[in-house]
Amino acid sequence: MTELQIKILLVKYFLKKYEDFVVGSEFSFQFGERRADLALLNFGYLTAFEIKGARDTVSRLGYQIESYKKFFDFCFVVCEQNNLADVRDAIPKEVGILLADCNGIKHIRQSKCFKRHDKLILTSVLSVQKLNVLAKGTYLRSKHDLCKFISKNNSLEFLRKLSRDDFIEKYGMVSRLMKQETTLSLTSDDIYTITKKAPSPLKKRIT
Repeated sequence: MTELQIKILLVKYFLKKYEDFVVGSEFSFQFGERRADLALLNFGYLTAFEIKGARDTVSRLGYQIESYKKFFDFCFVVCEQNNLADVRDAIPKEVGILLADCNGIKHIRQSKCFKRHDKLILTSVLSVQKLNVLAKGTYLRSKHDLCKFISKNNSLEFLRKLSRDDFIEKYGMVSRLMKQETTLSLTSDDIYTITKKAPSPLKKRIT
């Protein structure tokens, strides 16, 4: 299956499983260096879904998962039967697994709740405008400097909540729109509705 087909199956799964949720596609974090295929917020917890179809390589999966654990509360890899064994070998047991096939999504393994988040990465998703308000008039030239200042002067729990509230601001309205306009017969247009395009191709930040 293609990534888009698996995304459609996942959103159908969310619609059946949860009454109230916010979902975003291609959610970027860590100063735009990383991107989650799908991110889901429900009951105050943010979950990342990394899609690995049967034709995808899992060689970088471990590295990707480590970055997710610094920002998200839960993390799942979504794969197909053909590469399930490879996915199991590539990720730690604390990461959840979902299996996608023509019948839908099957739950294979639950994700541990990750709590050792990185405060700098939590602040990285906030706009410069929000960061300046939090910095309370402190003059700092770059977004990275603003994030460093704010992460040093605020608690982990405060920044975690701030990042989740920001996710709701970004995807709450489009998620409601998608749920109002669609049934379980989702299309690619519905996925596009919940997709935020990055302003430019992701690049590794140089410090």
